[in-house]
Amino acid sequence: MRIIYFHQYFSTPKGSAGTRSYFFAKQLVNSGHKVYMVCLSDDRCNSGLKKPFKNNFRKGIIDGINVIEFNCKYSNKLNLMQRLFVFFQFSLKSLYFSLTTKADLIFCSSTPLSVSLPGICCRWIKGTPFVFEVRDLWPELPLAMGLKVNPIILNIINIFEKVSYQSADKLIGLAPGICNGILKKGIDPKKVNMIPNGCDLDFFYPPKSYIKQNLKEIELLNNKDSRQFVAAFTGAHGLANGLDAVLDAAAELKKIGNKNIHIIFIGDGSKKLKLVERVKNESLNNCHFLDPMPKTKLAEVLSKNIDVGLMILEDIPAFQYGTSPNKFFDYLATGLPVIINYPGWISELVVDNKIGKSVQPQDPKALAQALLFMSENDYLVKEYSKNSRRLGTESFSRHEQSKKFNKLIEKAFNQNKNRTNRYNLNLIYSLIKNLVDRIFSLLSLVFLFPILLIISLLIRFKLGRPIFFIQKRPGFNSKPLHLIKFRSMKNKYDHRGNLLEDSMRLNDFGRWLRSTSLDELPTIVNIFRGQMSFVGPRPLLMKYLPLYSHDQSRRHEVKPGLTGWAQVNGRNDISWEKRLEMDTWYVDNRSFFLDLYILFKTFIKVLKREGISYRGQDTMPSFKGQKK
Repeated sequence: MRIIYFHQYFSTPKGSAGTRSYFFAKQLVNSGHKVYMVCLSDDRCNSGLKKPFKNNFRKGIIDGINVIEFNCKYSNKLNLMQRLFVFFQFSLKSLYFSLTTKADLIFCSSTPLSVSLPGICCRWIKGTPFVFEVRDLWPELPLAMGLKVNPIILNIINIFEKVSYQSADKLIGLAPGICNGILKKGIDPKKVNMIPNGCDLDFFYPPKSYIKQNLKEIELLNNKDSRQFVAAFTGAHGLANGLDAVLDAAAELKKIGNKNIHIIFIGDGSKKLKLVERVKNESLNNCHFLDPMPKTKLAEVLSKNIDVGLMILEDIPAFQYGTSPNKFFDYLATGLPVIINYPGWISELVVDNKIGKSVQPQDPKALAQALLFMSENDYLVKEYSKNSRRLGTESFSRHEQSKKFNKLIEKAFNQNKNRTNRYNLNLIYSLIKNLVDRIFSLLSLVFLFPILLIISLLIRFKLGRPIFFIQKRPGFNSKPLHLIKFRSMKNKYDHRGNLLEDSMRLNDFGRWLRSTSLDELPTIVNIFRGQMSFVGPRPLLMKYLPLYSHDQSRRHEVKPGLTGWAQVNGRNDISWEKRLEMDTWYVDNRSFFLDLYILFKTFIKVLKREGISYRGQDTMPSFKGQKK
């Protein structure tokens, strides 16, 4: 099988980034598959390629993996707009590569969400099986962190997220919260699989002796006469990591005069300079910073020099079950005890398996006390260490997870390999039509706002309250929606309190609204919500659903429309049988050109006011079903 594996941040163990994709790709290669790993240039990563870039990319074979590295420069120090530009650039290059390279399966690993673009397009255009790995819920996680996003852009991102999930044949979530977030989008649970980050047990190794060496990189800790207790935080130093909490704990240790405990920060990120400056300003001599280091070096440092690993994050509920940090699994593989300062599934693993301490967020004294407790209980630390390595070995072995991953990839291929490789125009049409509907409905609402306001005032004056007529109607796949229209009838009742017939409640103003089709304008809101389209079978009444024949019920295989094939071929002045026949004909023959023709004909019909009523009646008679 030929697999194209898209992961922006692919790195061999020679880099300082996560190596999940490297080991997963190696497992695929060892199983006899040909893997094309597509990535970008990141200062944390090391793709293994050393040749200079030619035509903005370079390629080579690294440990059996065909690596293609685009010359798209990324760094955690880039601002938001610079990052978005790199993401966009990488996605377009990846899309071109996927469409011009033969593949039996496309695998995309986020973040960012945009990396799924080649998978989506190849799935719908070429029928290629597509597996999507979700490392973070986006945009949910950035929003939880307080990122302000324009509502229009946010709506587009949410649509793209759902399309990514719906397009994938299989989905992989790295944490329970990620899997639950995918399911909340209405995705089939059979498609969703959890494979968290894992432990590279042969790469990160526990110390042969629990008597550790002092860290040579820091002169203060290279004191043979004084054994220091060293805690380490490894990974990104960004806004989400909340590392000021560690400095707060270090300040607490300084207050009580503790000089034995030292904290090492290994990594880089947007907040690092401010953290270093704070340490300097507050003379926190128990805090030390090291640059990012290759995984090979990190494995050695953790096993020989570190007593406890720190799991620190900002106090944001979305992090509790929605992250799967590499550092935690590195600590387990090394056999390090763990101190964690946020609740969630990782904290539960720490407590339930007796591998360390869990403290409350934003409690520097509790974090300092946990460090003191560890430093003063050597025997318990050794027990935590054994339990840590045992948990990594028994539950999170990278080898076992790689085999599970390999099996999932092969299953996705076998279940979908016979899918047509011809261009599936209907599916492309549906995706593009949905996007066009959303954009033009928004523009229409803005442009028509003055007209909508005037009509609302006229209805209030001519017909009273309410202004809008809202009714439950069946939508796509018969799922109910609340159709919004302008009210065109008065509320008139008989002596028993029942509404009078439609013809008795419809006055001249209401007839004018209907004849001009202005009563339909609020339905554009349903289109903007994604419940309807500009063109499609008109949504009828819920009570008609059990009355349809099998063929007639197929009208719900597409989104209902503001106008449709039946509306431009008689509208209300044709029989129910003919109208429903035209709806199913549209389902089988829909296309961009047909939609444009229907919109043009609708404009003409509205101007001529044709087909407004059924054979001289004010309203269409109810559908009674037909004989089978």
